[in-house]
Amino acid sequence: MSPSLRIRRLTSARLRILLVAWARLGSAIFLIACAWLGSAHAQDARPTLYVFLQLDVKPNILQQMLQKQVPEIAVTVFGRFRDFQDVVATRQPDAILAIPPLLDLDHTKPTLQGVRGGREWEDYVLVFSGANQPASLSGKTVGVVDLLGHDGTQAFATSLLKTSDIKVKRVAKVEDLLALLEFSAADAILIPGAVVKRLTERTRLPLAVRELAGAHVGLPAVSVLRPAHRDPIVRSLRALDAETMSILGIDNWSAR
Repeated sequence: MSPSLRIRRLTSARLRILLVAWARLGSAIFLIACAWLGSAHAQDARPTLYVFLQLDVKPNILQQMLQKQVPEIAVTVFGRFRDFQDVVATRQPDAILAIPPLLDLDHTKPTLQGVRGGREWEDYVLVFSGANQPASLSGKTVGVVDLLGHDGTQAFATSLLKTSDIKVKRVAKVEDLLALLEFSAADAILIPGAVVKRLTERTRLPLAVRELAGAHVGLPAVSVLRPAHRDPIVRSLRALDAETMSILGIDNWSAR
């Protein structure tokens, strides 16, 4: 047998093996895709709830907790505003759990309003490194969690601080705010008063708190976007246990 013929036969055999491998891989991908689509379709049969809150628990843990208690609802928890915004733009949910300013941004009204200690709102405060407390905020940089996107978060901060002469530095989550103070990247940070203890326990910086007059922000609320799903969603969320409600930062719900 000539060398050239031997090479052609070897090449042909390898080609057949390669084609069989690709065919098997294609079949496997097809089966996986079918299984995924079937699962997605099954989930789509349930009302969907998107959650975006900055809490002292990782998003995946909160999602597991909520999903366990409300299996009749497909729950998705987001840790970053950008992720939440991108998904909502392509797949609108049946309901959203977030703070009222975010619901206002989407022109939706609460169906259930969270309540804690008899109040539907909480105070926001300004926190400084103990060694750096400017008398005026004019021209200063204030760190804040990105709850509403670039423009929305800027407006949110300036409204609470009652001045537009500030530079707002957004971060993805509450823990990132400490780094702004530790590395002098911000003169102060704007947070809910309930978060102060949590941050104090996680830094050696001496933190100073300044209360802000009238800086009230609504507690987590639920907006049901599709009336057909209102009753099952409201019923399910009202049945959350005390531990989960506490993690959400509320005691109970007030119907609207």
